[in-house]
Amino acid sequence: MSSKQLDSVYFVERRLYKARIDHFSKLAKTKRLFSIGADAKDAKYLVAQDSSGNEVLEYLQKQHNVDPTVVKEKLIVDVSWFIDCMKSNSVIPIEQKYVLQIKCDGKKIENEPPTKKSRLSKGVNMYACQNCTPLHHFNSRLTDALEILEQHAFFRLDQNAESRALAFRRGSATLKACPHKITSVDSLKNLPYIDTSNSSKAGHCKKVITEILEEGFSDEVEDIVNSDFYKTMKLFCGIWGVGPSTAKKWFDSGHRHLNDIKNLKLNKDQTVGLEYYEDLNTPVSKDEALCVSEIVKTVCMEIKKDLLVTLVGGFRRGKPAGHDVDLLISHPTQGEEKHVLPKVMEKLKDNFLYTDKKMSSGTTHPQYTGKSSTMDQFEKCFSIFKLDLPKSTKNGNEKPWKAIRVDLIVVPTDQYPFALLGWTGTKHFEREIRRYTKTEKKVVLTSHGMYTTDTKQSIEAKTEEEIFKKLDLEFRPPSERCC
Repeated sequence: MSSKQLDSVYFVERRLYKARIDHFSKLAKTKRLFSIGADAKDAKYLVAQDSSGNEVLEYLQKQHNVDPTVVKEKLIVDVSWFIDCMKSNSVIPIEQKYVLQIKCDGKKIENEPPTKKSRLSKGVNMYACQNCTPLHHFNSRLTDALEILEQHAFFRLDQNAESRALAFRRGSATLKACPHKITSVDSLKNLPYIDTSNSSKAGHCKKVITEILEEGFSDEVEDIVNSDFYKTMKLFCGIWGVGPSTAKKWFDSGHRHLNDIKNLKLNKDQTVGLEYYEDLNTPVSKDEALCVSEIVKTVCMEIKKDLLVTLVGGFRRGKPAGHDVDLLISHPTQGEEKHVLPKVMEKLKDNFLYTDKKMSSGTTHPQYTGKSSTMDQFEKCFSIFKLDLPKSTKNGNEKPWKAIRVDLIVVPTDQYPFALLGWTGTKHFEREIRRYTKTEKKVVLTSHGMYTTDTKQSIEAKTEEEIFKKLDLEFRPPSERCC
């Protein structure tokens, strides 16, 4: 066996997750190609991911107090070089494609593409999960217009419907995160997903916003909201159990009113949704949501003393009203949440107008799926709940109760922080934090847990704050996730 001293590599933590560094370190030791440096100053190679040479320089200077002149003497390479070395079982030559160069005296390196950061507004980040997005923001006139376009794109169901809708949502999220009111086209400069080249639909967002800023309205948006198609699709999609596909089929068949639907063959969800259409399309107030929560809590305490019931969704983000009530049910002792849901449903049977119980396919031992899907495998009950109205709100012509959508989700305690994050929303915030974790951290995040994409290693966390910290994200309380 050769006793030749191995060259040392140092993994720059800037965008390399610890579990990934540990995995690479084990590979290097197993293959006996490199030694692993504990200090950047002593290593021959500095290995970084998704970074420029200047970003490596800045990171090591700020985080580890490494002298910039020392860094400039090192071979700074992309992680792809190290991976290719492992694949070939040899230390391969460092080609230009692997080198992370450092700009000197502000000069641009020839043929080097501008980084995302250099192209974007300093006030708003690329990923919505990195931004402070409050419920009340400065640009509601513009975001309302983009969200109408988003909804219309979903309704169209054409080949590019999903990507078009997402582009409008990203543009809207950017505007919500702006710390000031957009009053001119100039203030759109370098805003992510509005004035950048990172989205093919960015130009569409900017066109609509420009029109509103200059004319006071958008012809396209006005045409949509006044169209027979949009009005009818909104009407039909308001039926519980009806999505854009079914609604469009009805529209294409010539149906335009709820009375037209009553004579069609409907499934159980749709029948109930049509029966309680008015109630289910009346916003649920915060007081009503808290009332439902207290009813469920009381029942849970009768079943098991320490059961925890948490109101999530829009109400946890601070919304004064919503379209349904989502409640997480958990217990501080692992496994004690099992068999609770059927007992809750039995005790509340007089409160339910309709229930649809979904069985769990793996709540106790979350497994790596490879997908950061918004769907989870918790045991849950989707229901229509009959909430008695206060006497002051009743009159002789009205029923004494209101139908409300209530979802009950049973969560094991070890998965509770992830479920809490996932069910708090918004849908776009969840999509963005999962995109960020997979792209920047090589980690899959779900409502069940976090897993490294290469080693499939589970990453534990006991709180939402710990999840953010382990992902190198600034913690955003629920009130700042309103994108």
